[in-house]
Amino acid sequence: MNIDIQHRPGAAVAVCAMGPGDAIRAEADAMISMAGPISVKTQARKAGGLLKSLKRSMLGGESFFTNEFTAQGPSELCLAPRLPGDMIVHPLAPDHQLFIQGGSYVAAPDSVHLDTKWQGFTRGLFSGESFFFLHATGQGPVILNAFGAISWADIDGELIVDTGHVVAFTNGLQYDITKASSGWIASLLSGEGFVLRFRGRGRVYLQTRNPTVFGQTIGPKLPPR
Repeated sequence: MNIDIQHRPGAAVAVCAMGPGDAIRAEADAMISMAGPISVKTQARKAGGLLKSLKRSMLGGESFFTNEFTAQGPSELCLAPRLPGDMIVHPLAPDHQLFIQGGSYVAAPDSVHLDTKWQGFTRGLFSGESFFFLHATGQGPVILNAFGAISWADIDGELIVDTGHVVAFTNGLQYDITKASSGWIASLLSGEGFVLRFRGRGRVYLQTRNPTVFGQTIGPKLPPR
């Protein structure tokens, strides 16, 4: 299977060229179009059964039901995320792990196993993220999406990232929550508040827009329901 990301970065689409027997499992509302002999099966993700699927849906931001697309012959499948922005394919290797913030996962084959990872109460409260990450292990392509453009940084040491801009990061990286400025008042007045300080060696994927801040900005401008 070959995955080509098109129309980057503002309206990215993942175009999957599939051969006989190729299969990929995507979020329930990710499919744009499909051409060729593709069968579709909607069910809770196989890995871990019903209870783990429910846990990933409630805690990790993943859809409870997912669609499995299996090609019976040469086919093409187009996938897109809910929010406008970029997409990227992370090639997950057997000896690596990937931690994904809720809402940034789009699709992966069944050779990639998903579970939830508790990041701690304090980290979840102040990081601007969910209390849980999706934890991907196994082998295969993992399709991620971002709000705005997506970039990455290969860290060998330390990197400070504003909360709400993290898409995913690999194992080998640890992070702490800290103030953006030297003092609490200065940190709050700066508009930054808390930041994530990554340490170690690995890769972090970043999005150029913060969906929470975007919602807070346009929310008051919308007419009342």
